[in-house]
Amino acid sequence: MKKIKNIGLLLFLMLSTFSFSYQVNYDDAVDIVLRNYPQSRVTKIEVANYRGKIVYEGEAFDKGQKIEFIIDVNTGEVFKIGPDYDDGYNPNYNLPITFEEANRIALDNSYNGTVKSIELKNINKRAYYVVEVRENKSEKEIDIDANSGKVLSIKENI
Repeated sequence: MKKIKNIGLLLFLMLSTFSFSYQVNYDDAVDIVLRNYPQSRVTKIEVANYRGKIVYEGEAFDKGQKIEFIIDVNTGEVFKIGPDYDDGYNPNYNLPITFEEANRIALDNSYNGTVKSIELKNINKRAYYVVEVRENKSEKEIDIDANSGKVLSIKENI
């Protein structure tokens, strides 16, 4: 019985490692968007399924123009990148904390979790990331200051 538990644990660890180690990370996805829209600011990235493939789905803003994108997490292939007008966002701040760093900070504040989505928000001229992390049977929402990397709050949803 002990062998079966050990094999099950080993299989779980291998599968969780394989299924969440992508060739293209969050910062790579941002770079792909910036190659197409150099003046834009990426504000949201989440892992999703698109036509049977695992992708980064997200939004960016370029001079008030909303840009939506879908990028393969393993190959970097762009399935969709294009504008959709939205003037409700001000992308004029420069942020030292990247999506990838916000991802790492969130996982450092999680027990064996995986990042479900990252969204950049701006409230009262304060930029912060909202990172949704899935842990076993629960989820956490972790707010991270986009300038300092400080965890502002952690909310658990069961």
